[in-house]
Amino acid sequence: MSINIILIVSLLLIFFLILSQFRKFTRGKSYKNLSYYFIILVILFLIASIIIYPGESVDAAYDGLVIWTTLVIPALLPFFIGSELLINLGVVKFFGILLEPIMRPIFNVPGEGSFAFAMSITSGYPVGAKIVSKLRLDKILTQVEAQRLISFCSTSGPLFMIGSVSVGMFKSSKIGILIVAAHYIGTIIVGIIFSFYKKSLDNYRTAKSKEHLLKRAFNQLSKGNNSNFSIGIILGNAVKNSLNTILMVGGFIILFAVVIRMLELLKIIDLITSILVILLMPFKISPSIISSFVAGLFEVTMGAKMVADSIGMDLRTKVAIASFIIGWSGLSVHAQVSSIIGLTDIKTSLYLFAKSLHAAFSSLITYFVFPIFSNFFVLSFPVYNSYQEMSLHRKFLFNCQLSIELFIAVLISLLIVSLLTALLLKIQIYFTKGKGMK
Repeated sequence: MSINIILIVSLLLIFFLILSQFRKFTRGKSYKNLSYYFIILVILFLIASIIIYPGESVDAAYDGLVIWTTLVIPALLPFFIGSELLINLGVVKFFGILLEPIMRPIFNVPGEGSFAFAMSITSGYPVGAKIVSKLRLDKILTQVEAQRLISFCSTSGPLFMIGSVSVGMFKSSKIGILIVAAHYIGTIIVGIIFSFYKKSLDNYRTAKSKEHLLKRAFNQLSKGNNSNFSIGIILGNAVKNSLNTILMVGGFIILFAVVIRMLELLKIIDLITSILVILLMPFKISPSIISSFVAGLFEVTMGAKMVADSIGMDLRTKVAIASFIIGWSGLSVHAQVSSIIGLTDIKTSLYLFAKSLHAAFSSLITYFVFPIFSNFFVLSFPVYNSYQEMSLHRKFLFNCQLSIELFIAVLISLLIVSLLTALLLKIQIYFTKGKGMK
């Protein structure tokens, strides 16, 4: 009875809003108003659901809180603080000057984009979006460049794809190699596609003499921060901004944990699945595939788990759908990213379009490469995951240590690649001059 009351009230509210805004609808001004009222409706619906299912809401919120404290905080906080410090101290501009010859021809973005991309593929959501937003706010990127960069700098991390999905869900460490490769190849393809976004508006100046690339990079590094802030203020601002971001991420994780639980209890996900099954009946798609797909649209972990546990679906299809879900990343992650880039002029709609392309490319690559990949590896075998046996305290320490080690590894890798790029460019210029003199 309580569920029926919610549905009736919701329908009446929708009817009243549409009726009251009828004139605006006919004038083509309905979309903005409709989205505003839809948000109000969702909030009312969520509040009513929590009142009806208080116990389940608390349990779901607790699950989200545990994930945030044991996994998200230790995994992301070092990346957030470290990224803020490196950007404010001018280290990212140092990398940017050296890596401009790579990033500009391939992705049509400044060399600083290499830092965002490296951090994104190492740490996962939403570190890449945070760095792109920071670079845009500091006017290191133009609006067009930031839009291009965010299209391929919002990726999942390898620890989630290999540890959680491959080992934890599919019980095969080898499947993670395929999923990770498809995921990153897919995002690179999207980045190349978006390099043509508003290309006619490009107004960047060609790089200064490449012969003095390394010298200019070290000159930029010696200048450091443009402001007169002391290192104490810079460190304090980095910690404060990072904590604000991590709190925001935690709030979204807990909120969507409750929302998804309510959608399950009210059978809304089942209702959407049933509608899609009817619409896609001519294609003879398995209901389990559609159900997993719908769940994955809302939340990555839940959708991937349903795919792995589904019956009547071959392994190739399962892995391809899981790859699609990871590429899409779920509404929970999109809400986090939208909140971060909302402070800038980066368009959320284009970001979502890029994620749709990323999901499609990742899935297609996985599906077509799977037969070749399976010939070289035995994909299904039991794996003992000792991580699951750890206490919450040990999980926190383990993830924190791993995150710091990854951050240091990324910095060292960027430094090596940057110096190698400058060295190879210098060698190229040397031989080019030698041929010219002849």
